[in-house]
Parts: sequence; structure tokens; C-alpha cells
Amino acid sequence: MPARSGYKAYKVLGSRFELPEYYEIIDPVGSGAYGVVIAAKDKSEEEQKLVAIKKIEKAFEHKVFALRTLRELKIMRLLDHENVLSIKTILKPENLEKFDQIYVVSELMETDLSQIIKSN
Repeated sequence: MPARSGYKAYKVLGSRFELPEYYEIIDPVGSGAYGVVIAAKDKSEEEQKLVAIKKIEKAFEHKVFALRTLRELKIMRLLDHENVLSIKTILKPENLEKFDQIYVVSELMETDLSQIIKSN
């Protein structure tokens, strides 16, 4: 299936990403029960920054998943702490009828807590 105008489609860890053309996928970061995370370069600004893009699939399939997603997004939006990722943006869906997945763009962290815990 081709991507809509102004977007590119990628297959990463078995998941189809459809992102604006100004994002260039660098590497997969990981996957879990609620989605897939990739590292990407944001080429929309003069200083091209690395970002993490989390695709939350089937975000509204179950009430529990929807509530967890909402809670995660609210925490990320409200907390201002160096150890909590902040949301840069949430990509808008193509239309409301196809709104079943969420793309959350945040800063890219060099490590995660599991690596920190293992090293201590």
C-alpha cells in the first residue's frame, strides 16, 4: 500500500510506519506489547536532531490499552524532569476513521533504565 502524499512508508520490526518525509529512519530501538520505537533524524529544521518515534498500535482496541496510553502521554506531557522523556509532538492521523494508531515523537535517549540498572 503506497504512502499518502508527503509521507514515506517503512517496514520496521514487522510494523508499518507511515511518517512525514522530513523524518529519516536511522535504526529500530525496540518493541514491546504496545508498540515499536525507532530512532529517526528530524530534517524539518536547520539543525537536524535525532528523535525517537513510538508507534502505538491498536491504541483504542481495548479500554485498558486506551487508558494506559492516555496515562503515559499525560505523564510525559506534564512532568518536567531530566529522567522523563518529554513529548515533542504527536503526529496527526490521516482521518478519524483510520485513527487506530498513535505516533509519539520524543527526544532520543542514549540509554534506557535497564542498561543503567545492569551497570550498577
